[in-house]
Amino acid sequence: MYRRRRVLAAGGAVVALVLVVWLVGALIGRGDPVPAPVAAGSSSPPPQAETPVPASSSSTTPPPPPPAPEPPKPTPPPGPPQPCDDAQVSVKAQVEKTAYPVGEQVGFTILVSNTGPLPCTKEIGRAVRELVVTSADGATRLWSSNDCFATDGSEVRVMQPGEVFDFGIKWRGTTSEPGCAKHTRLGPGDYLLTAKVAGKVSDPVVFRMT
Repeated sequence: MYRRRRVLAAGGAVVALVLVVWLVGALIGRGDPVPAPVAAGSSSPPPQAETPVPASSSSTTPPPPPPAPEPPKPTPPPGPPQPCDDAQVSVKAQVEKTAYPVGEQVGFTILVSNTGPLPCTKEIGRAVRELVVTSADGATRLWSSNDCFATDGSEVRVMQPGEVFDFGIKWRGTTSEPGCAKHTRLGPGDYLLTAKVAGKVSDPVVFRMT
């Protein structure tokens, strides 16, 4: 009788143990899932993929504009060149130096050029050329190249566009009169030189005698 009780008690303990194990397993099965282990390594986030940045339209240099076409050159009319208009003839006076000592010869030059687009003809001979020296205010005529130099001869030239003709002369620094009868040496001071060709007058040029 005592042995049977011990067997029953042992069997009851085994049944109780099985029930406890089953209950614990059921509770664990209904709990939150256990997260998967994280592999050891660097804690920094994975590198981001580079995103291309579009270039700003303001940084681009526009192509240069095409060069403007050259205007067509005028075609000369048939036949020989026509006489030059006064508007297309340039007359200038030139002094070799801005200052000269009294008694030294002064170098003067007349410059005649065609400023028009076409060749033309012009009388520029000695008979129509003249250099004139006046006082600084332009009021007093002191010397003329036509007073003492021959003015004979014709010189009709075909003047090409941009072509320049120059005629030089030396001045002794004295006054003159028509017919070259009287000469007086000029003293120190400022003077004006003017050139004339076929009635067209240049701008005056200032020079000094010291």
